[in-house]
Amino acid sequence: MPAMTVRGSVVIAKDIEAGAGVSYGHTFVAEEPMRVALVPLGYGDGVPRHASSTAAVQVAGERAPVLGRICMDQFVVAAPHARAGDEVVLFGPGRDGEPTAQDWADWCGTISYEIVTRMRGRQHRRWVDGDDA
Repeated sequence: MPAMTVRGSVVIAKDIEAGAGVSYGHTFVAEEPMRVALVPLGYGDGVPRHASSTAAVQVAGERAPVLGRICMDQFVVAAPHARAGDEVVLFGPGRDGEPTAQDWADWCGTISYEIVTRMRGRQHRRWVDGDDA
């Protein structure tokens, strides 16, 4: 059973218009109006840049694809019901539909061990035993 979950939270959610570009270099441009959410984690925290425009997270219980490039300190997702403060699960055991480290590895063309060992930076680590998980 996977033993690591990486969580963050939405810091801002907003509606954007068709034609609006997202993230570094606007590698994603909205084809229609949509709601996006900003997650304050990036490659400086261990989120792989190779996940740009390919990965997904879970926002408030719903899958949300990553839009555009993973930046040093943040990334943007499509999240039609997102609000500031919503929990974001980058990966976990997959029991509740959240992506797993293996999903991230597949999206990035690597192995799950690389995904879990690269997480660092500003995340708060909390160790729990099987009874608290």
